[in-house]
Parts: sequence; structure tokens; C-alpha cells
Amino acid sequence: MELKHKHLLVRAEVLDPPKDLKMMKKWTKNLIKDIDMKILAGPYAKYCDVKGNRGLTCVTIIETSHITLHSWDENNPALVQLDVYSCK
Repeated sequence: MELKHKHLLVRAEVLDPPKDLKMMKKWTKNLIKDIDMKILAGPYAKYCDVKGNRGLTCVTIIETSHITLHSWDENNPALVQLDVYSCK
């Protein structure tokens, strides 16, 4: 079987960054369902409250790799980066 590696990186400046951990987990689960992937572990979401690095991070291990989302809400506009990697 030949693996097809796909890597999507999205960098967005947003006015209303994600702040709700529960909603971020739900959004991630919906994304995984929409792209026909399966969860192995997670999603895990935490808010980092370290000056200069404040924001939400959500990580999910999928059968074919991973999905991560990071936000930095101290910036104006806020920065959000999404990383979806799959060998499917």
C-alpha cells in the first residue's frame, strides 16, 4: 500500500479567537468526522496562560496522524494556526 501524505497548514488572523475548550473539542470532532477520519486519542484542549504565549491549544491523534490547533489571543488581531496531517 502506498501512503499518500497530506499536510494542511492554515494561518489566520482573527478578531474573535476560540476561547471555549468544550466548543473547541466539539469543533475538532466535527472536523474529523467531516474529513472522514477516526480519532485514536483526544481531543485534548488546554488554555496556556503564560505571558506572550496566551491562548488555546487543541490536539487530537487520528488513525492516520494528527490535528492541532493553536491560538494566541494576546495579539491584535489574534493568531490561529491549524495543522492537519494525514497519511490516508
